[in-house]
Amino acid sequence: MSTEDLSALPVPEFAGGRGAITTTPVVGEPRREYAEAFVPGEEELEDGELRVTVLGSGNPWVTRAQASGSILVEVGNPERDLFVLDLGTGSLANFASLKLPVNKLDKVFITHLHADHTPDLITLFGSYRKSGRVDRGVRVWGPSGSEPRFGTEHFVNAIREACNWDSESTRSIHAEESFELAVSEFDYAQTQVVYVAGEVTITAFPVVHALSGAVGYRIDFAGLTVVHSGDTRPGWPLVRACEDGSVDLLIHECFPPAEVIAAGMGMPIERATVILNQAHTSPRGAGKVFGLVRPRMAGLWHTQLAPASTPLIFEDLRKVYEGPVVQLQDLTVFNVTTEAVVARQAQVESQPRPVPGKPRTEPTARPPAQPEWWADALIPLDDVLALP
Repeated sequence: MSTEDLSALPVPEFAGGRGAITTTPVVGEPRREYAEAFVPGEEELEDGELRVTVLGSGNPWVTRAQASGSILVEVGNPERDLFVLDLGTGSLANFASLKLPVNKLDKVFITHLHADHTPDLITLFGSYRKSGRVDRGVRVWGPSGSEPRFGTEHFVNAIREACNWDSESTRSIHAEESFELAVSEFDYAQTQVVYVAGEVTITAFPVVHALSGAVGYRIDFAGLTVVHSGDTRPGWPLVRACEDGSVDLLIHECFPPAEVIAAGMGMPIERATVILNQAHTSPRGAGKVFGLVRPRMAGLWHTQLAPASTPLIFEDLRKVYEGPVVQLQDLTVFNVTTEAVVARQAQVESQPRPVPGKPRTEPTARPPAQPEWWADALIPLDDVLALP
């Protein structure tokens, strides 16, 4: 039985909390001192380090406090690569607050095609071209489905087509590369390496969620390992994907107990039980997975946060698992090194300026010919522009 003092858990940030929701924010012995809060722009990523930030911790019911599912991984390699796992609604607003180069966010890994994990891909492809991603396209990796229309390739190609008006309207002022939306689809049913570059290896593995065609990911870099389950029921493929070495951070989905779901959503307990058991993971289920993998640090993800429900989740989890656990919220930040894993909350501005980054090429403006009907539709401004 756990002796953890659950009254010591910080409340969510939206309710006035300031720290990561955990009683164990540090595992190991950090080689340097970390500030109490992570302040974007004031702390460089070190060589050989991983920084993992929750861009979206929530569910389909997106709120101001919680964007829908998304995880950002910054890599301390010479390229300072950025990888994003899913792009749920609102996640790019949180990315913007991190003051990272817009043009570096060009590698997206999709866990599955539910609408709460993918909508901001349109924002990244279209709107971020207007905010600094002028010199390169976006590459998407994702699983196949049980038939082609359920696969990532079909989905991404449809987004590219849906954005034709947006793309054509800005083609004259951006490099041609910025209009590329490429896709690499892989077999959802096989545990396999799907990306290798810049000292980074990313492995996908199948998970059980809703339909065939959902996956989780393992990211390896410089002897460090981060694993993300995506949406899933407890499954052996994830455990087996973690068997060949220690896992520094395992982020696993965790819904509240069925009675909490029923009370919070105003639904019958029977329906809440089906939602939990047929597509997601309970606190005890997450605890069992953590016990099998034994990560240095574990994170509970994809939970609708409330001050009253967090202690209930921990209480249920602690019946089966005693290790370090963080209840994730938007902008929870993990610094992962060989010496330690440190969990904090980011302290961000609400209205930051975009950081375009250094482009590889400078686009040349090529104003398009204006349609003839515009001449009669536009209000002349010569008189007001001539005013001192």
